[in-house]
Amino acid sequence: MTEIIKKDGAWLVLSEGTPFAKILPADGAADTFEPLEDGAWKWHRHTEKPVDHMRMEVLFFGKPDFTMIPAISYNGNGWGNFPEYLGDRDEDGTPWSFASHRATIPACTYSENAAASLALMSEANDNTACSLYATDEGELHVVIFPEEEKPRTLQRHFWGEPFQGKMEPKQDFTAVLQAKTSDGGKFRYKTLLDFAWRYFGHPLKAPRTAAELHRLSIAFFRYLFEREPDGFAGFTTGAQWWSGTNSYRKQEHRYQLGWVGQNTSMANALLYDYLKTGDKDNLELATLANDSWIKYATIKKGFLASRIDRHEYRFLPYETMKMEDVDRSKFGDDMLEGIFNRCGKKTLRDPDGGARIVHDACNLGTGADGYFEAYDLFKKAGIDKPEYLQTAFDVCDFAMENQSEDGSFAKSWDYKGDLVSKDGTIGCFLILPLVEAYKRSKDKKYLDSAVRAFDFYYQGLVDQGFTTAGALDTYSIDKESASPLLRNALRLYDVTGDEKYVAAGEKIGWYLCTWMMHFTVNYPENCLISKIGFDTFGSTSVSTPHQALDHYALRDVLSFLRLSELTGNVQWKERAKAFWCNASQGISDGTLYVNQRLRPAGAQDEAVFHTRWGRRVSPAFGLSQWLPAWPVAFRMENLRWHEDWSFFDEGLTKIEGSLADKATPGNCIADMTK
Repeated sequence: MTEIIKKDGAWLVLSEGTPFAKILPADGAADTFEPLEDGAWKWHRHTEKPVDHMRMEVLFFGKPDFTMIPAISYNGNGWGNFPEYLGDRDEDGTPWSFASHRATIPACTYSENAAASLALMSEANDNTACSLYATDEGELHVVIFPEEEKPRTLQRHFWGEPFQGKMEPKQDFTAVLQAKTSDGGKFRYKTLLDFAWRYFGHPLKAPRTAAELHRLSIAFFRYLFEREPDGFAGFTTGAQWWSGTNSYRKQEHRYQLGWVGQNTSMANALLYDYLKTGDKDNLELATLANDSWIKYATIKKGFLASRIDRHEYRFLPYETMKMEDVDRSKFGDDMLEGIFNRCGKKTLRDPDGGARIVHDACNLGTGADGYFEAYDLFKKAGIDKPEYLQTAFDVCDFAMENQSEDGSFAKSWDYKGDLVSKDGTIGCFLILPLVEAYKRSKDKKYLDSAVRAFDFYYQGLVDQGFTTAGALDTYSIDKESASPLLRNALRLYDVTGDEKYVAAGEKIGWYLCTWMMHFTVNYPENCLISKIGFDTFGSTSVSTPHQALDHYALRDVLSFLRLSELTGNVQWKERAKAFWCNASQGISDGTLYVNQRLRPAGAQDEAVFHTRWGRRVSPAFGLSQWLPAWPVAFRMENLRWHEDWSFFDEGLTKIEGSLADKATPGNCIADMTK
């Protein structure tokens, strides 16, 4: 049990009668605490005179075992090699401060030790920031009025200027405090996430019907299909804006087996559509694409080139190039971002002279899983494709041959299949086809390999509180690596019946929820985000260096639905619906016109820059304007693997145990783009 009491003129936070935190007072101000539910309070502060700045501070005694600012910092970060917010302060000693909308719970900070946990947050859209840093007495949690970000702001691979907002002087301030007694476990943020869901969340309407989304997705896949002169055929990785033609163009001559490109998944979606409609064009495209990767991309038995890139972009002289010398009309905006990041830097090259391509566990595991599915779909069509089954098994054998003694798989290999990078949870993508190989062959070697690998990667989450290196354009703490780990847990439960995998699935699921936006950010009308009517609630942030929202949670919709079925916890189903509804926004029907640019049917932004984070070619509080294949592919996986489409159409109608009537409404955030 936790409580807040006043003793000797000071407000203390107690767990089982023992103080573990205290409320720091402000001169000329009085504090009161309104219970919201057991262990949660709305903290009201009233000042004698109007003020134009306020810090609401809670001191967590001693050094915590774990700290978190959701989607920003996990125990101070430091895993990986990309620019990110390291530690609790910048190099000059200034503590970091973050705008409320950079975190997935408004202005939220969290600490825990063996005895208790504490979370401080603000109301949504209340012109606030947060800070969390160590002092001599303990860890200081702060909600700051007005919004600020100091001493600098993280952007995509570079640092931006600090931000200081303004507010009219006022006398009343509000924060929300949650305190919980320890249950003996580590990384106990699920109590915070459960509360935040019920406090900040709200119903969501499905923006489009499942049938309409299916139709538009088929159109986009056909748009992306391309044939190369040598006979290779596949789906390009997406579409981007080209200033040279003043139009969106697909990424010519650039393909990926999985990850961004999702070639096997798109081919299987077309094949599934053929089975439903009899459209032979879809059968032809699916056959050409799946056949091509085996014929043209097999490097050696069990090892496929996961990326094929024949665009001149790969062959540029990056080492001697300068940003100002780049002819922007010759490249798409997304390409320009990559070019600018490479200018003047040493570039490793493959034997063909192009910038080195690494072939990774994410693409390889996704491809093998896709070929298992493709074999079954072709069987339903009356066509035998034994080479698909053989390719999938060969990948599994390659994985086992290269599995480390500790159970892990490598992250990536070069064009010969030699190791490039070892570390990262990303290796768990190879577990999915291994379990499938066991189901089909009943050969226990595949299951044993999968179990060893799962134990290794799951233990990393248990020990560290995070997963890593799934977002292939960063090497960091992220959410993408946890998504396959959750699928692994559920698949292993299905083949073993061992309840420990359900418990593991829930722990992975709660970690994924730390990346999930629990509230709606209100934007000024002139933002592109407002112009497409985008609601941040239910979206997910990418990684500690990439603090933008994307649609990757589409991969978790059915996993969360399954967790709900297995545990009886309706919140997993609610979150699954929020994932789906959120990720169904901003999809073009062929007439969508954004930023004076007409988008192809079925296309959707990869990311929304919901906070003060942007790219060199796309500013903060906007849209990526890069229209990739992967969200559309993931959406179609949901639709063919869960054929009762009423689930997708009904939306999120209510949140069980909602506390929304107790939340204080916020206003639009002002001066966001400064």
